[in-house]
Amino acid sequence: MTDQHLPEFLRPLFWDTNFDRLRIPGHERYIIERLLEYGDDEAVRWLWRTFGPAAIADTVRRSRAISPNTANLWALFLDIPREEIRCFSKRFRITSKVF
Repeated sequence: MTDQHLPEFLRPLFWDTNFDRLRIPGHERYIIERLLEYGDDEAVRWLWRTFGPAAIADTVRRSRAISPNTANLWALFLDIPREEIRCFSKRFRITSKVF
């Protein structure tokens, strides 16, 4: 894969990032996480074509940045056993503390 920019239609999904500096390769996992969590149909189709199911499945397994709902959806779609997904592990769950 060459050093390529993301397509312009994805810019709104990276509202808190310097979009012009995002590159493939270099930021694959971050891009996949963001598109899984916030992407629409067009973004997910681009994601699938660009990275493929193996990279997406690896990100779902390893990510702590995607929500459990997103992880569950993609686990069902990609047939990933729940016990292989890091964000479902008690060790990695973020709990809020009340003061």
